[in-house]
Amino acid sequence: MNLPLTPYRDLLGTYLKPQRGRVALLAVLLLSSIGLQLLNPQIIRSFIDTTQAGGPQGALLLAAGVFIGVGLVQRVVALATFYVGEQVGWSATNALRADLARHCLRLDMAFHKKRTPGELIERIDGDVTALGNFFSQFVMRVAGNALLIGAILLLLLREDWRAGLGLTLYTIITFVALGVLQNRAVARWEAQRQTSAEHFGFLEERMSGTEDIRASGAESYVMYRLYGLIRDLLRKDRAAQLFSNLTFVTTNFLFVIGYAFGLALGAYLYRQGAVSIGTAYLIVFYIGMLAGPLEHIREQVEDLQQASASINRVRELFRATGGRACGRVSGRLVRL
Repeated sequence: MNLPLTPYRDLLGTYLKPQRGRVALLAVLLLSSIGLQLLNPQIIRSFIDTTQAGGPQGALLLAAGVFIGVGLVQRVVALATFYVGEQVGWSATNALRADLARHCLRLDMAFHKKRTPGELIERIDGDVTALGNFFSQFVMRVAGNALLIGAILLLLLREDWRAGLGLTLYTIITFVALGVLQNRAVARWEAQRQTSAEHFGFLEERMSGTEDIRASGAESYVMYRLYGLIRDLLRKDRAAQLFSNLTFVTTNFLFVIGYAFGLALGAYLYRQGAVSIGTAYLIVFYIGMLAGPLEHIREQVEDLQQASASINRVRELFRATGGRACGRVSGRLVRL
């Protein structure tokens, strides 16, 4: 199930525009983190080659000190990135929750008679919560990790064209596999979110009517209905999780193949005298680094699967206005 890019773009533009300063800071932090990740392997390569050549001890101590310093700075940047990202995500989702709640409060009773309060709570809070990472991390992390992968592949091409070409093909195959799995998972996550909302709506309505249920002796019937909802929720949640886990298994399997190729190629080039042992280590290290951004992109794809389902449901709720597809909510024009 594919969504056009317009809902993603409009949602991000509406709720991230007021935070453009934080978003810019988040972009700078992510780019800094990428640069630091690419720098440290070069320091290690220099350290190994200097050791092999019997270089001065001062140069080795300097390389070690720089390596430790870069590592510490990278950890600080990662912490700052997480902090700023959480601020962006919470601010955006809180604004969206407020707009959805205000929108629902303005609808007539015909709308509210068709939906229980528990279902609306789950849709306004639960669906929006699933979008937290989409607002705070998705675009930056996907773009940042894609940039990191591109930089790694360019560095590998510079060191040896065979390593660069082979790993470029591996990366393309991985992205294609992620795209296919993401498309198939969105519909399953949307069904899971709908069943979860129905489950919460059932609980809220029955708990508020406990006295009437007991008076009419309907406890067994209510429990029977509850078991049916739980069973349906389990089945749909399991189907959605299965596709997410399939994404994890696929990317890890492809990484094992790519890493084995990198180890074999590094050993071959070193034995042929084409590269130094430091460069062979650098090639293997960069191939190992590919696992990190590919894993992060896989996680973002899983979040996008759930976010896409939630966006569908948020759009549906905003459209509950008698046919209009957009509306001005709390001063923001929401085109969903």
